Amino acid sequence: MKIAILHDWLNQKVGGAESVLIKLSNMYPDADIYTIVYNKKKFEGLLDEKRIKTSHLQKMPSFIKRRPKLLLPFIKKAIQKWDLSEYDLVISSSSAWVKNANIPNSVRHVCYCYSPARMLWDSWPKYMYDLKIGSMGRLYVTSLASRLRLWDYYQSQDSIEFIAISEHVKNRITKFYHKDSKVIYPPVSMPTHTDNENQKRDYYLIISVLSKYKNIELAVRAFKDSGKNLIIAGDGPDIKRLKKIAEGFENIIFLGRVDNSHKDKLLKEAKAFIFCNIEDFGITMVESISLGTGVIALRGGGAQEIVIENKTGIFYDDANEESLNRAIVKYEKSIDFKSVNGEYARSKFSEEKFEEHFRGVIDAK
Repeated sequence: MKIAILHDWLNQKVGGAESVLIKLSNMYPDADIYTIVYNKKKFEGLLDEKRIKTSHLQKMPSFIKRRPKLLLPFIKKAIQKWDLSEYDLVISSSSAWVKNANIPNSVRHVCYCYSPARMLWDSWPKYMYDLKIGSMGRLYVTSLASRLRLWDYYQSQDSIEFIAISEHVKNRITKFYHKDSKVIYPPVSMPTHTDNENQKRDYYLIISVLSKYKNIELAVRAFKDSGKNLIIAGDGPDIKRLKKIAEGFENIIFLGRVDNSHKDKLLKEAKAFIFCNIEDFGITMVESISLGTGVIALRGGGAQEIVIENKTGIFYDDANEESLNRAIVKYEKSIDFKSVNGEYARSKFSEEKFEEHFRGVIDAK
């Protein structure tokens, strides 16, 4: 069987979606990999460059390719040029565009969907609010987004078999595309620090890309109020602003980006992992629980499929400092944070479980 795997972008750092792509490429080692743009340095040793086929946008200058929003006017034409008629199976790994490639009805198409394109659907008002462009620019972007939204919807009505990464995403696929989907949780490479010694230290932990939409400011302000120790690991465009907010508070420490070994150690020794945003899934939450560290998360999204309330974590209902601090107090009183059982996370969200379920879908037809 001749297989093609499609992925939106391969020019940014390896994240959750890229980890899934790498897993799929290992499961199907003879498959060709199509992507809009590709940065060899980011994926050296992770993907076989000989298997990768890019769009004509690969010829764009690097400063444009690093900013996917600048490519939006050209994406539709770029992926429609791909000739996928020679394949028996196309697997699209997508949160945006490549699932909309022109795939003949004779070719089976399975989409592993991380989310319907947020900038076109539920996050569109916020996206427009954040744009730093004039009225003419906004008029153009609104027109472009309307055309892309129609294209995204009508292409989704083709014979695509959707697989969602969570029940939360399944509901969004139904809402925006009016299509059903099966849920297969993404593969999580489980941390290696899984010995039984759980020596906790006196700090709470955030590991995240420091972007404004991650809402890390909520935790910074909450820990300013409580005086409890907070360690923030990660880097991103919001780091300077967050450091400014935390200025003068020695209980809040920014570590910057950490490697996997350091990340696992931080997770294992933390009192709890703090999650401040509603996400489609939440791989770091799984990693935290698998290491025996509970999670304090904003109620909603993928967190409700990962955290077992009052056993492996606590939810807070409102995205404000008071609600988070109340949840921390409740966590300390109601959960023995030195003995959170992470076995269910290691079995439910493992790479082996993902492969078993994904192959089950592919082999069913």
